[in-house]
Amino acid sequence: MTATVRGGLGLLLPFLLLPLFAACGNEKEEEQEQKEPTVLSVSGTASCSPVVKSLEFTVQCDLKWTATIEGADWARIDSQTVLGDGGSVVIGFDTNHGEGDRTGTLVVTSGTKSYRKNFTQGGLYNFFIPREIHLSGTEEEILVFDSPYAWKASVAEGADWIDFEATEGITGFDRVRVAAKDPNENVGDRSGSLIITIAGEDFTIPVVQSQKDIILTEDTDVSFDYKGGDFTVITRSNVSYEITCSAEWVRHIDTKALNVARESFTVAPNDTASERTATVRFAPREGDAASVTLTVVQEGKHPFLFITAPGCYDIDGKSFFLGNNGWNLSSRVQLADGTMEYRLLNRASLTALCVRGYDPAAEEGSSARVTLTEWEKADKVLLKEYDVIVLGSDEERIWLKGDGNTGFIIQK
Repeated sequence: MTATVRGGLGLLLPFLLLPLFAACGNEKEEEQEQKEPTVLSVSGTASCSPVVKSLEFTVQCDLKWTATIEGADWARIDSQTVLGDGGSVVIGFDTNHGEGDRTGTLVVTSGTKSYRKNFTQGGLYNFFIPREIHLSGTEEEILVFDSPYAWKASVAEGADWIDFEATEGITGFDRVRVAAKDPNENVGDRSGSLIITIAGEDFTIPVVQSQKDIILTEDTDVSFDYKGGDFTVITRSNVSYEITCSAEWVRHIDTKALNVARESFTVAPNDTASERTATVRFAPREGDAASVTLTVVQEGKHPFLFITAPGCYDIDGKSFFLGNNGWNLSSRVQLADGTMEYRLLNRASLTALCVRGYDPAAEEGSSARVTLTEWEKADKVLLKEYDVIVLGSDEERIWLKGDGNTGFIIQK
């Protein structure tokens, strides 16, 4: 009986162990499947200003992972939290007192897979704009920066000649106006520093004031149309200077020097079709101060303005003007509604061209929509409209210019 029982158990044992073997097999298969992550990514802000000392990244990964840093001996991993579905990494570093940006790479590895995330800490060159302040006379310059913390401003020892508007500020974008309290009458430039303190650390902004200065307070380029005219330049200086012009058509009207001055010039009409350029130079009479220049650009006269005969030009490829092909009579007629009509007559063919819709007193550059009507032996045979601008006028004529070569010269 006992032998029978043992024999029965021996026969049943393989069947009892089958589920156990199956479970072990499933665990091994699952373990094999999980050797490589199905998800591996890193996200988060990858750049900061030079005064920020850490960056935090979020890791997404369904297996265990490790983090390292490449190419950045200035950075370190301050902490990492590994969770079942990822975690986080905090990279720490010191304030960047260098001029340029510095960049490293965070490498997160799981199994044989790696995810690389570049990160950058900005430099001072792009944080403080400008990085070095150059002052001319007592004119102000503006220092711009975007601080993530509260800040204070002061001047370095021995730089009491530097004046600045704001002494402290909160987080965010700020503009600090910097100027010299007085002109520099020393021999050579004078230098000092503005100190900006952020999060307990001092940052030095060099400030240099030139020895002697000539400053043009307005644009250094002046433009005119072909007719010319007058213009005035305001200068500020602490050195006497003289003015020279590179072209005879730009003439200095009066001369003043020292401190604030208004320098006046006149530009002669340009009777050519070419643009021309001249340079006005403000040069110190003595000393080492650098000269400053102003560029004067004058447009050339429009080619249509060189035509003087009243008439209608390039109308469907044809031109009708006074003194040509029988067109020998022109007149202006005031209509019942008070508007003017210009008429160009050809007695030989009993034909008239009538232009209306313009203002005889319109200023140069103004626009109009003119109507051109052609009468031939009392029959209206042509009616067209043109968009024109007033190109110019004198005591005898008005020049109206349309698209292409189309234009009208109206006798007053």
